[in-house]
Amino acid sequence: MPTDLLVTTGMIKRAEIRRQLRVAQQLKVATLVVVAMLLLLAYPIYELTKAGVKDPVLGQLDALNLPGWADVDHDDATEGSRWCIKKCRYRQRTWESERKPDETNLAFDTALRQAGWRPRTDGICPGATEGTATCWKRDEYVMDMWVREPICDVPPPRATVSPRPSASPGPSPPAAQACPGALVTMKIFNAVDYEPVL
Repeated sequence: MPTDLLVTTGMIKRAEIRRQLRVAQQLKVATLVVVAMLLLLAYPIYELTKAGVKDPVLGQLDALNLPGWADVDHDDATEGSRWCIKKCRYRQRTWESERKPDETNLAFDTALRQAGWRPRTDGICPGATEGTATCWKRDEYVMDMWVREPICDVPPPRATVSPRPSASPGPSPPAAQACPGALVTMKIFNAVDYEPVL
């Protein structure tokens, strides 16, 4: 085999090896760039997803500094778009309190003021035939709050008539469901989309 042919074949093999090394290096760099981009985008995507799921206004209501007796249970309802597409989001939360409306109203008034809410002095504040209605505002939100006594239709327990006395007492009747001391309903609107219900 001539020497020129061996040199040429060796050069071709070295050139092929260099080309393969370059391709491998480019693949490593491309992989690192893709991994870095994914890591950089992961946190913002996580934050956007979390923000899209949790309503900030309901989060503020969760953070109110209420005594345990004033926040026994609550129920939420929302309607509309959070980003005010077509109609801004309307939020409603109703709390059950163990104490009477006057004491409950004072606890909520104090908690709202501590959280940055202020009584609304402009516009229409819906009245209430029963209980206390107050109006509040904070940032771009307005709120109507209604504190009242609940209507509890708890039927009296049935009397059980036994024809013969039994040796062992039967099962006791179920305990009547406790009626809360007061109900508090908050309706929160974006100020630009506020329509008071009179």
